[in-house]
Amino acid sequence: MFRSLLINLSNITLNIMQFKTNASCGHCKKMILERGHKLFPDAQWDLDLTDADKVLRVHGIPEDSEHAEQVIKALQEIGFEGSWIQQ
Repeated sequence: MFRSLLINLSNITLNIMQFKTNASCGHCKKMILERGHKLFPDAQWDLDLTDADKVLRVHGIPEDSEHAEQVIKALQEIGFEGSWIQQ
């Protein structure tokens, strides 16, 4: 026998971490997104090159300093700079 399960989605918040980067081109974006997917494969990664701060957005990981440090370290390992934009 199956039971119905109702979920109130209004109380669920999606974690979105943002990082200022020094990416400058499509190749940079590709490198960063590939590295990000290796670090947190279940997260959604997006890099906005049109933004003045070249903002990297990561959806679906906990928004805390430990995860921010992991993302920044991953950026540094492939030659980029990053700083967490805390909300």
